[in-house]
Formats: sequence, structure tokens, C-alpha cells
Amino acid sequence: MPLANTSAPIRPTFPSTLGRYQVVRELGCGTQGRVYLANDAHLGRQVAIKALTPVQDPARKAILLAKARAISQLNHPNIVTLYDAFEDQDTHCIVLEYVEGKTLENILRTEGRFAAQRATRISLQVLEGLAFAHERGIVHHDIKPSNILIDAFGNARIVDFRIAAAAGQVETSSASGTPRYMAPESLDNREVMRNADVFAVGMSLYEMLTGQAAVAGHEIFEIMHKIANESFASPSALNPEVDEGLDQIVMRALSKDPAGRYADAAEMRLALEHYLQPATASSSEVAPAQQPSGALEFLLTRMRHKSSFPALSQTISAISRITSGEAKNVQDLTAVLLKDFSLTNKLLCLVNSSGYGQFGGTISTVSRAVLILGFDAIRNLAVTLVLFEHLQNKNQADKLRDDVISALFTGIVARRMSHAAGIRDPEEGFVCGVFHNLGRMLASYYLLDESIAVNREMQQSGLTEEQAARRVLGVSYEEIGTAVARSWNLPDTIVRSMQRVTKARPDKPKNAHERLQLTATLADALGRAACAGSPAERDKRIAQLVQRFGAAMPLDERALTSLATSAMDELFEDTAALLGNSGKSRFCQGLMRTAGNAPAIETPETGPLKRAIEEGTRVKTTANASQDASDPAQVLGAGIQDIAETLVGDFKLSDLLRIILETMYRAMGFSRVMLFMRDPRTPTMIARLGYGIDIERIMRELRLPLGPNQDVFSVVLEKNVDLLVFDIEAENIRSRIPDWFRKNSLGQTFVALPMVVDKNPIGMFYGEKALAGELEIGAREMNLLKTLRNQAVLALKQRR
Repeated sequence: MPLANTSAPIRPTFPSTLGRYQVVRELGCGTQGRVYLANDAHLGRQVAIKALTPVQDPARKAILLAKARAISQLNHPNIVTLYDAFEDQDTHCIVLEYVEGKTLENILRTEGRFAAQRATRISLQVLEGLAFAHERGIVHHDIKPSNILIDAFGNARIVDFRIAAAAGQVETSSASGTPRYMAPESLDNREVMRNADVFAVGMSLYEMLTGQAAVAGHEIFEIMHKIANESFASPSALNPEVDEGLDQIVMRALSKDPAGRYADAAEMRLALEHYLQPATASSSEVAPAQQPSGALEFLLTRMRHKSSFPALSQTISAISRITSGEAKNVQDLTAVLLKDFSLTNKLLCLVNSSGYGQFGGTISTVSRAVLILGFDAIRNLAVTLVLFEHLQNKNQADKLRDDVISALFTGIVARRMSHAAGIRDPEEGFVCGVFHNLGRMLASYYLLDESIAVNREMQQSGLTEEQAARRVLGVSYEEIGTAVARSWNLPDTIVRSMQRVTKARPDKPKNAHERLQLTATLADALGRAACAGSPAERDKRIAQLVQRFGAAMPLDERALTSLATSAMDELFEDTAALLGNSGKSRFCQGLMRTAGNAPAIETPETGPLKRAIEEGTRVKTTANASQDASDPAQVLGAGIQDIAETLVGDFKLSDLLRIILETMYRAMGFSRVMLFMRDPRTPTMIARLGYGIDIERIMRELRLPLGPNQDVFSVVLEKNVDLLVFDIEAENIRSRIPDWFRKNSLGQTFVALPMVVDKNPIGMFYGEKALAGELEIGAREMNLLKTLRNQAVLALKQRR
């Protein structure tokens, strides 16, 4: 007998009706509720009903209804229309247009990556719908492939304008994939604007072009960390069929800094339309030469579309926003720099170079570098290094390399010239010298064809650089440089120093701005003279400089020649450490020939230049062996030496504790480190200092209670024992992990080092990593960590 005749009838698990609608079947479910296909008997059509998890709070009900009313006004062919909203037995229901089709997520899962044309056109349709919403003040908040329907005609339709979010039901499930598409500002509770939707569209377009998400991870915490802190590989790195133009659009949309992104959906839509219709873009390229004011904006727009420009702008702007040298600002600057280990190591390498040899010994932490050199000096050096770090990463012919090395040489000359110029801070002179020709460097990187054309005009037509740039670009390099510098919020002293002195015989400068401007102009001119090709030509040009600038600057021919020679020696050391092998640089070869120390034609493999580069590399490597970040014990050891030297002098306790914490962070690669200190008013410990992911929010919310608890931290502090936990879910430790720890989603593996004075727990160093078993600390490293903690205890005793 067939089983069907003996089995009980199968009953549907969904309600038969919702309000006046007859439910047909379930379409899907998620953390926000279930979605049903239903018949609207009154109007004779099928609809989709989203039944949300019940909302009890009257205020949230009111918000939900208000948002539903607003979204019901979005009548657009690329938006799924909202028809109705009602309550059925405490269940809030949203009635939507029923669209037959598949989600973009399902199509990507079955078909893989799309052709660029198809991906771009789908993105354009999504942006059309979003632009319509943005014009009406509505942000979607949750654009992702699963919220984009592709209907039977191939059109993209946006669904789910986060009605559930208005009711306080925000998705957090990693299975939903939502965190993969959230803009960085959404992750740390910053204000979310329209270009957060732009970021999400960029992430979705990235996935269409590559067949995979821009970030991968096993848990939300890991994904959020990568979105906030790690660079995205360009789509072309995963799909060579993606061209540079589309690469640039995607990477601008994915800028971590909202200011670096398209302002809204309409602006990104315009960029994609120009990409699909190059004739339109080409016709606009004629305009700059006819309208100089429009030329600058046109060129800046092209630069912003370059994939790497938003990342460069974001880092420099972040550093520039940190102003004067209060303790909090030192903490902020250090935190920004420590996000980039390569930048941190190069900064420490530079402050330990010959140019800073007067300090003696080595400097192994950014915090101590700030103490010794001053906040402004380190800030300026950091901004300079970000520029060099960024520009040298592109293997773009000899011209860019020469421009970067020439800028470094100008900076070195300006620093050495600062005393004679009456500049109080030589590092201010250095950074002004480096940025003096920013426009030329940026043009070599982002506008290479035009930059080459400028050089050609200079050679063939005998024009000056400014004249040639205006003929080719419609603007001068100086105008490009100062416009970009202002957009980066660089100090006014730097921006004004980029405007070269044009007076035939300038007078003595009257203020700090004029002194920096004059120094940068003279340093640039001396750099050209030092690379003139022969000693005789150099001496001739230096004599002309003395004649022109003699009334404004107390330097004679002998002093300028000596200054150029000593700057060249420093350059060869610094370029070896910071910019790689400069042996192929025509600028460096020109310096050596002009100094009379090289043959007329020299290859990178032979001659004094090669020996100079090798010697500079050898000296740098020997002097800074302790800076090898790949060896935790070496970094810890260097930090211990730094702290020992600080302890014997006059020091601020907060500065010393910051050095210790930074050393731990850099050496061990913790995802977060924190220093807890006892609150004198309450029986708790509070996180006072910290570095790492989302650290400001975490520190605001953390409170470590003291008392007769039996969790791991109470035992650590009461018994004065050091603790390394490999996995907080291990059977012997799980029950000892306190609620406050789990509530804040701290790491799965951590180390805790208490500070106890006279049997009283007064503090604790804490370092963690996200994943269980990821934190490996050998016996040698653990002993060094304990030594750092003991140095902190000693400092605390000295200050009691």
C-alpha cells in the first residue's frame, strides 16, 4: 500500500491569512522575520509580506510606521514598492510588491563572476534607485547582493530599506553576510551618511567583478577588523579583465574615509556612466585647456578616481587632523601610525638615521620618538613617510623615482638650512622642503602621460616647467600640489611654503611663513644646482643663487656647496633605508657626477654610487637591527632598553606606560592591548591606555570589577600571577570568563600581566588576539613581557 495513503496529512507551518491577505506560501526567513507570498483579493494581485518579529516598545512601533510611510513614497522602477504596513496579532507586517526573479546573491553563487559590462549595468540600476531615495533623504543602510533582486527582464530592484532596523532589529548574524558590506564608519558608531550606501554598492560591484567578497573571515569580529583597517586588493588583481578605469571607480567607492568616497549614489552613477561612455569623458578632457579654473577640478577628479588616491588621502588627512601636542594627541598619533607596521618601522628607521644621531643610542617606539623629537616633528615626518611609502609602491618608470628622491633631497637641504634661515624647528623646514614639489610628484604618479608631455614641451619648446604644465594640463604643478595639500588639511605653513618665491631678489623674510617659503624655494634651487652635471656648472649656479638670495639668507658659496655635499651623503643613506635601491635614479647619478665622484656614465651595478648605496644599507641595517619587527624578542629587547634609559631621567609616568604598551603591541602583533589601572573612587579597574581595533569604544565601555569574584581576572590580580589563555572556550576556563568580557566580544586568546605594589593590585597589562590558539608566546618572549611589566611597577614605585 502506498505510504501516501497511510501518512497523516501535511499541514503548512505558516498562517493562512495575515490581515486581509491570503498567504500562499513561505518565500524565505531571516533574523528579522519571515517573508510570505500572498494574494490581495481586493486588488487582484500577488504581494510579498514580511512578517517582522513582534515589537513591544511603543516608541519603536512609531518609528517603524513613520519609516514605512516614507519608504512607501519611493515609487521607482529600480526599487521594490512598499504597498502597506499593518499589525496582525502583535506581528508587524510590511506588504511589498512581489517581483519574480532571483537575488543577486543566488545568481553569483551559481554563475560566478560577471563580465564587467554586466556588473556595471546592474550597479548603475542599483545606483539609479538609491539616487532617487537619497534625493528624498532616505538611506538604505543594508545594500548587499541578497537585497538586490534581478527580475525576469534582467532589471535590478532594491529591496529591504531596513524597516526592521527602524524597529530596533539590526542584523548581526555573520551568516547573513551584512557585516561584509558595512562602511567602516558604521562599525564604530560614527554618523552614517549617504555614501555608506556607496560603500556597500562598491562592495557588491567588487563581488560581481571578482566572484568573491572583498573581505573574508570566519567571524564578524575578523571581518569588521579587515574592513576598518586592512587595504582591499583591487578587482583587477583577482580578475585581469577589469581595466584601470573600473578599478579606480570601485576603489574610490571603497575608501575607508567617507570624505574619499563619492558623496552619494548620483555621483557614483555619473562616474560609471562616463566609464561606459568614454566618448563623453573624452569630450570633457578638452575643456581644461580652455578653462583653467575647471582644469584643476577636472584633474583632481581624475586623481580621486585612481584606486590608491583615496587611501593616501585618508591616511594623510587622519594624521593632519591631529593637532597640538597634548598627551591625548600623542596617543592619537601613535594609534594612527601603529595601524601601519611598515610605516612605523620606516619612521623609527629614519629617527635612528645619521640625521638624528645627536640623540645617541636607538629609539624603538613611536611614543619615545615623540618624547625626544617632539610631537610636531614626528607628525611631519609621518606625513612625509606616508607620501613616500605610497608613491614608491608603484613601479612607474624612472621619472617618478627621480621626483620622489629629489623631494627627499630638497627636504634634507631645507632641514640643514633651517638654522641659517632662523627656523626654530628644523623638521618643519624638512617637511616643507619635501612637499615643495608635491604637484610634480602627484602628476608623475597619477597623470603620467601628461607629465611626460610636460617634459617634452620643456625640451622641444624651451618652456619653463610652469609654462609647459599650463600648456598641457591647463594648470601649474604648484596649483595641483597646493589644492591637494589643502584637501588633506595639511598645516598652512606647508601649503604656503609650496608657493615658490618669484621675486628676482627677495628681501629678508619678515615672519615664519616667509622664512619657510624662502627656505623651501632655495633648497629646491640648490638641489637643481647640485645635480647640474659637473662641478663647474654647479659652482656657477650656486654663485647665481648667492647673488639672488644673498640679501635674504646669510649663506655664501662655500656654505651652500658644503651643505649640498653633506645633504648628498645623508640622502644616500636615507634612500637606501626608505626608498629602496636608488642606483637607477638619474637624479642620484647626477649628484655623484656633479660632485666629481662618478664617471660621466655610470650603471647601477658599478662605480661609487653602488658602493654608496651598499654602504648606506649596511650602516642602516647594523644600526637598527633592534627594529626588526619580524623578531618579537628583538623588538621587546629594544623597548626594554628604551624604558631603562627613560627611567634614569626625568619622565612622566603616562609617557613611560605608553612606551611599554606600544612595545608590547608592536612586538607581539596583538589585535588589542590595554593597560588597566585601579579607579581610586570605585572598586574597579578602568582601561586607561590602549591600541588596536575599535579601541576607543572598547575602552569607554570596559569596567573590570574588583572583589571576591572567582573569574580569571580576579584570580590574576588577587594571586599576582601571570596568565596566558589559549582558548576562552576551553573546558577548564570557560566558566571563569566573566560576563563583561563576553559582552564586549574580546579576543578568544589573551595574556594578562598584573601590576601589584605592596600586595595591592594597582593595574594590569592585557593583550589579545581574535582567534583561539592564535596567540603564541614562547618562554623568551614571556620573560621579556614580564620585564616590561616589572619596569612599569618600578616606575609606579618611583612616583609614589
